[in-house]
Amino acid sequence: FGTIATPFAATQASMIFLLGARALVGASESVAIPTVQRLLSNWIPPEKKSLAVAFVYAGFQTGTILAYSISPFLIDQFDNWRVLFFAYGGAGLLFLVPWLLLAQDRPSTGVAIEKLEEKEETSGDLEGAFADAKGVLTSAPWKEFVASKGVWAMFLAHAANNWGLYNNLSWTPTFYSEQYGLNVKESAILLVVPSIAGAIGGLSAGTLADKVIQNLEEKSDEAITNVRKIFQGTALFGPSLCLGILANNMPENPAIAQALLAVAVGLQSFNAAGYGAANQEKAGEKWTGLLYGITSLPSVMVGTFAVYLTGRILDATDQNWNIVFGLNSAVYFLGAAAFV
Repeated sequence: FGTIATPFAATQASMIFLLGARALVGASESVAIPTVQRLLSNWIPPEKKSLAVAFVYAGFQTGTILAYSISPFLIDQFDNWRVLFFAYGGAGLLFLVPWLLLAQDRPSTGVAIEKLEEKEETSGDLEGAFADAKGVLTSAPWKEFVASKGVWAMFLAHAANNWGLYNNLSWTPTFYSEQYGLNVKESAILLVVPSIAGAIGGLSAGTLADKVIQNLEEKSDEAITNVRKIFQGTALFGPSLCLGILANNMPENPAIAQALLAVAVGLQSFNAAGYGAANQEKAGEKWTGLLYGITSLPSVMVGTFAVYLTGRILDATDQNWNIVFGLNSAVYFLGAAAFV
């Protein structure tokens, strides 16, 4: 509803209405990943979690691919940017229908999920759901969360990921426009390829990580953590290297820049087998949604600040993208170092 309301809010005299509509979108979307984390912990056995998380993240990449592919043609066809908000908001409402009809917190009686023990039934009504949520918040081991090195590692990796992700989504079209003089339609294919690489990279990493964990001679916490470190290190050190190359030698050919950004996004998607899956292993079923929310909230703030800071840097440096990519590279590197 917030997406559909955005064009109407934009016509109002006060900016408050537009900010309110976008805040509604952000608040609504914020529950998605913590909820999915909890659902995956209920439905998926431990040795298959990496691919399950990667599959969910691939859905985000698929949405980005469709948006970048369809948006220029919708604007050309209707000659009106508002149609994008109506189309994507309407699509969200359509996807809501099967979700409400089919989604379940956990497998129903008679549904066999490998190595998944039968769980205690929870309240199905709204009042019961709020009571369950309150119980989780009041009984959560907050001191242990704050003191945990693992939680801090996941937060820092998550924050570094969001720094790059938000900048990529917000500023890449502007980068192609200012650096190479490409309009929205001309840059559409350049924007789509990195997302395709991201979907492929995430699914490949999830599959490989699960295979590695399944073949471990000793499936100890330390051994599994080392697997997560390898994949999360790849997810942040890799993009750091790619953006570092861009920062030091901006290519004249946009296709080369696209290739570097595609490799960066493809490797960044390895985080599905890093902190994305580690969250469930460290928190367990009861706390997995809460723990993801704890690391996600400040990480979202970091990503949002990154978008703002990038704009300020570009204004202050006469659109110097070398500085932007260099800073992003450094943040990726620090996040990787903190996790591993």
